[in-house]
Amino acid sequence: MFCSKCGQKALDTDKFCSECGQSLLSDNTSSNSFTENMKAKSFANIIDSDNPPLNVNTPSYYSNVSQNINNYSNYSNYNSNYVDNKVNSDPNKSLKIAIVICLFILFSIVGITIFLNKDLLFASNKGTRTVMIYMVGSDLESKYAAASLDIEEMINSKADFENVNVLIYTGGAKKWHNEDISAGENSIFKVTSNGLVKLKEYDRKSMGNPSSLTDFLDYSYENYKTQYYSLILWDHGGGPIFGYGIDEYDKRNSLLLLELKKALSDSEFNSENKLEFIGFDACLMSNAEIAFVLSDYADYMIASQELEPGNGWDYNFLADIKPSSTTYDIGKSVVDKYSAFYAKKIAGKGVSLSLLKLNKIENFEKNLNDLFHDIDGNLLKEFSNISRTRSDTKTFGKTSSSGYDLVDAYDLIDNLPSKYYEKVNNLKSSIEDLVVYQKTDLTGAHGVSLYFPYENKESVGQKIYLYKNFGFADEYTDFIDNFSSKLTGSRLHNWELEDTIPVSDNPFEVSVEIPLEVAENYSKANYIIFEKLEDGYFIPRYRGSDVVLSGNKLSTTIANKTLVATLANGEKFYITAMESEVGNNYTKYLIPVSLQNWTDDMENFEMMTAYLQFIVDDENPNGKIGSVIPIITDDSESQLSPKISIDINDWKVIQLLNYKYQIFNESGEYTSKWESSGEVIVIEEEIKNGFNISFEDLDISRDYYCLFTVYDSQGNEYKTNVVKVKDN
Repeated sequence: MFCSKCGQKALDTDKFCSECGQSLLSDNTSSNSFTENMKAKSFANIIDSDNPPLNVNTPSYYSNVSQNINNYSNYSNYNSNYVDNKVNSDPNKSLKIAIVICLFILFSIVGITIFLNKDLLFASNKGTRTVMIYMVGSDLESKYAAASLDIEEMINSKADFENVNVLIYTGGAKKWHNEDISAGENSIFKVTSNGLVKLKEYDRKSMGNPSSLTDFLDYSYENYKTQYYSLILWDHGGGPIFGYGIDEYDKRNSLLLLELKKALSDSEFNSENKLEFIGFDACLMSNAEIAFVLSDYADYMIASQELEPGNGWDYNFLADIKPSSTTYDIGKSVVDKYSAFYAKKIAGKGVSLSLLKLNKIENFEKNLNDLFHDIDGNLLKEFSNISRTRSDTKTFGKTSSSGYDLVDAYDLIDNLPSKYYEKVNNLKSSIEDLVVYQKTDLTGAHGVSLYFPYENKESVGQKIYLYKNFGFADEYTDFIDNFSSKLTGSRLHNWELEDTIPVSDNPFEVSVEIPLEVAENYSKANYIIFEKLEDGYFIPRYRGSDVVLSGNKLSTTIANKTLVATLANGEKFYITAMESEVGNNYTKYLIPVSLQNWTDDMENFEMMTAYLQFIVDDENPNGKIGSVIPIITDDSESQLSPKISIDINDWKVIQLLNYKYQIFNESGEYTSKWESSGEVIVIEEEIKNGFNISFEDLDISRDYYCLFTVYDSQGNEYKTNVVKVKDN
């Protein structure tokens, strides 16, 4: 094959001339003309969506080509007979015969060439792209205008809209703050530097219906012919078990992982026509299971292991997309922009975004199976050790009482016994190949997570049943199935620790001796410091995990473990702090709060129960106030995790909550079954006034008590008795 423009020789498989860049199309239609014509049609809003361009990948295309060749052949036979009948009366018969034969040969060659080069039929200039954003507005849009703000970011991104089509499918929110978008319909828009251009509208239907996503993918592919396509899924996320997307009209109908697969498999994109990347602008979606299921439909995946901050991705990455950009270049830009944005904006730890190369998931799966085949074989005698390893592993998405059971794959295997050294190293290498780029400020986050049931014991059977349908890593699946059976089976231990009393011989030091069997088979331990009130009730002031086990003795120091809030008027109040994560150079604490907001006319009052993050790190040794994490209750309509509301200044009032408990019964005997008083002590402050939080030593004028909580390998907890903390 030779270039029609410069004459350079090219391979039959080349799409563009290596010398001049001319498109090597089988017809002579200019790629630039085709692109500009399509663009003009979209701006004029006159695309005939009911009669789209012929799709070269459909059976009807092949049928049409074949029929055309047959028609040319029949036409030739007809004209040959006609010429024979008129031979004596037509003086130009030789010329006409030659023309007919030439036309037949020409048409046949063109038809066969089109058929053999069908993938090039609608190819555009090298480097052109279509970025499809499936935007489930949800409460992120109706309450916080997050989708509209991201759309504005796209419009102002200074992207090369001549070579990059940015298409958005909107729906799933009861209110849109962008006036071009209606909540009563699902719509497709094209993003331009001048705003949104509506391309097509649909009757409103659930964004959790796979066909909604399929419609968007097919429309984009049929009407915007470019060299590359990519898909971004925008909204809430819940990992491989709970899926993605909350439609406000149908909150329980998220796109589960297998429904997401169906949406893709029913579309024009497949193993022969892969997306450049699939990105999740959503929480908790950087998982091996998701990468496995999507590997047939995309080359790369971009996602976060942890909760995403409320602003989501920084869409200024669109400006970095050039015709010469590789998929890796684009993915790296997404990760870099995301990381840089929150490094300046967010006060806290928790940002993580990864770029995964999906053709590496097969080797990851193989090595995962090899390792956990051996671990599963030793599970009966090593259950307690494996449970302890799981307990110590970095987890993600702690927004509810039980979390999502998502663990960092690398951190998990890094804590396994040395006898698995060789297979652990093989899997580590697979992880390093799979995660080709990542940025995070979290200790123990290496880019890709696994589902490992541990805390969600009550519903683990249903989740394992769903998990098996993924078809992912049979040996690993067998392992977590067997591990879960032991986790939820008959109790392995029935320890009695209520009569075990800690001691406090030295100021701010507490220890307790536990039975040897407990020390050998426990999973983890923590401690709680209470303040005793004058009415006999106790308030938990601090929960920590800095417990040292020496032989069968647990010990800790409780100096500098009282969290104090200083209000704008100078008043000081003691509040509750729960240690949530310890990193290499930081510790994160959760403070139970309630946030309130209302409009100036005192309407639209809203209240949110949440955790206020407080972070102590190298740069802030006295601590700093971080993000607000909404609390998901177990009976929520959806288990998908919300993006973090990152700024408490969006609210008017904060209430710091202190819950009171009765830990001694009416007879004065200690009981580990604490009873709530039903009363909450609230410290309230207007956020605009500002307040400060810091750690101090225990106030020796107050009564403080401490106890230890020990967890066995099945997650069952056992509380010791309490001891009054020695004050001097």
